[in-house]
Amino acid sequence: MLKTLPPTLREKKRYISFKILYYKELSGSEVVNIIRTAIINYYGVWGCSKSNPWLIDYNHPKGLLRVCRDEVDFVKSALILFNEYKKHPINIIILGVSGSIKKSRKKFLKVPHEEYYKVIQRRKREMQSK
Repeated sequence: MLKTLPPTLREKKRYISFKILYYKELSGSEVVNIIRTAIINYYGVWGCSKSNPWLIDYNHPKGLLRVCRDEVDFVKSALILFNEYKKHPINIIILGVSGSIKKSRKKFLKVPHEEYYKVIQRRKREMQSK
């Protein structure tokens, strides 16, 4: 069985809060595609794998992206320079960068923090009501 890495050996992460201005509402998979395309166009495949972007949360038009701490500036510039998606103009605005999900949601996305166990309970209730 594999052991987990101790905190001193783990990759340091930062959370980028962003806002997407587009003429229609985008799904989470489309946002992932936009982010990967933007980073690959600006920084290349190697840079995309090095920055390790991961979409944490997306509620139209705001979202939260996890990246490697050393690559924050490259990812920010890649997102800012991305300007066209499916032949329509798109604008990605960086709201801020934080070291924790809780602080970035509270400060930049203006969303109250909800405990993880409460999210799971709410999802279970939604599934049961369907």
